[in-house]
Amino acid sequence: MEYERHLELKRSEWQNLALKIGENSDFPEIIPTPIEKGYRNRVKYKILGKPESFDILGTDPLLGDVPYEEALWLLPKWARKTVVQIVDIISDNQEEYWTDGLEVQLSHGNKHAHLTLSVKKQDVKLYSVLADSLLEKVPALQGVSIPSKKKDYGKSYLLHKIDKKIFFSQYAAFFQSNLCLTERLVKEVKNQCRDMDFDGILDLYCGVGLFSLSVAENSIPVLGVDINKRAIDSARLNARTQGLDRASFVCCPVENYVLGPSIGPRHLVIIDPPRAGCPASLIRILSERKAGYICSISCHLPSHARDLKRWIENGYTVHSLAALDMFPFTEFLETVAFLRRSDTTGCQG
Repeated sequence: MEYERHLELKRSEWQNLALKIGENSDFPEIIPTPIEKGYRNRVKYKILGKPESFDILGTDPLLGDVPYEEALWLLPKWARKTVVQIVDIISDNQEEYWTDGLEVQLSHGNKHAHLTLSVKKQDVKLYSVLADSLLEKVPALQGVSIPSKKKDYGKSYLLHKIDKKIFFSQYAAFFQSNLCLTERLVKEVKNQCRDMDFDGILDLYCGVGLFSLSVAENSIPVLGVDINKRAIDSARLNARTQGLDRASFVCCPVENYVLGPSIGPRHLVIIDPPRAGCPASLIRILSERKAGYICSISCHLPSHARDLKRWIENGYTVHSLAALDMFPFTEFLETVAFLRRSDTTGCQG
């Protein structure tokens, strides 16, 4: 099976992580994605040609660009029907409302979708007629956005149900893309954090607050930092929705902000940086302030291995590890590491 072959390559890389960070213990198995169910919550299609004759192409992770119908297998069955309905309506209106491409996003835990249309900024036509038609005729569609025209129709937020909690994400804010494993990832973070004796959470590159708000109780203060304003707006909405009055979120570059807040041995720091990984200066600052517990999350194994080695060199030990294949057929592997300072007491694990 093609997927098993790809997964075996990742298993080899995952095992090699032990050598890179100087760990000799056996690593847990990679949690695979049940790809037969459809696993993507975000798909993009491009439209090539002219109104009288055009092709709509999707991306297959193995084959590259293919007719969009051949890439529908990435989605759950209900979403395949939704995409076909959307494409049919757009196709019927191309002569009047030309669209260069589209992106469909799905909510986790319910059958809702959001559509983003790629339209030339100089096109003076009012696309509200097309957007209204899509919202009326596609039952699962909750919102339509046209960024080039700064227009939103319907709802601009997706509502996700993750481990019995509600999370909102603005359509342009990052949210985990794997419909099958995102809840498993959140539960992994929660389960491991139960073994850590902390009384404050610092969530760096926090996004919509998925991890910190899943871990937090109202008695524990949470401070989240991210440079994406839409993500921060979503995180603040999520904190209010969940009744977490002691959670606050700041829109600011992480590297600038971390110099300010008080951090110490009783803090859990959650870090989910971009694929390039965590800046060495940030690891150094957090280490100097003796942050007690670190939850390090990454989808890029080489940069994560480098970061973990730096944490170890700065006085931390690896407490536990987990890996989830959130991105089948790609080079990326979602990995989670829990670390604690070697001189930290109170960890029950």
